[in-house]
Amino acid sequence: MNSPGQSFDVGTVGRAVIPIIGSTILLTASFLGILALLTNQANGFADRFPVYVLLMAIGFVAALFLLERPNLEGTQILVATLGLTVTIFAVVTLAGEGLTYAMANPDEVLVSNLILYLVAAALIGSGLAFWSVRHWREYASYVR
Repeated sequence: MNSPGQSFDVGTVGRAVIPIIGSTILLTASFLGILALLTNQANGFADRFPVYVLLMAIGFVAALFLLERPNLEGTQILVATLGLTVTIFAVVTLAGEGLTYAMANPDEVLVSNLILYLVAAALIGSGLAFWSVRHWREYASYVR
């Protein structure tokens, strides 16, 4: 990222915008999934649940291999992998249910202003997540 006082170049903006757009879409779908589950409109959830568990297991193994570094202790890798696995499971499950709900009820999702509120909340959440990832060391220093 640029240091304070520097202008943004296209590459820097592109590296920030693409993840923000992707995470905003995932969070919006997840919020729709929460809505579907809370309103008991997640028909067929039990049939889709094994797919979510399989995707979580794939995410676990991928995270374990991607985080493996010779300079990290095994416990650090395992704790980070478990945190990522829980996050992957929650996002995949909720986003899957949100997309299923949106496809089954497009009139309820797209016609109302609800989608605008969900996109706004997801955009704020994406910005906070991006900022938190960039500044996690500051949090760690406060905890100690």
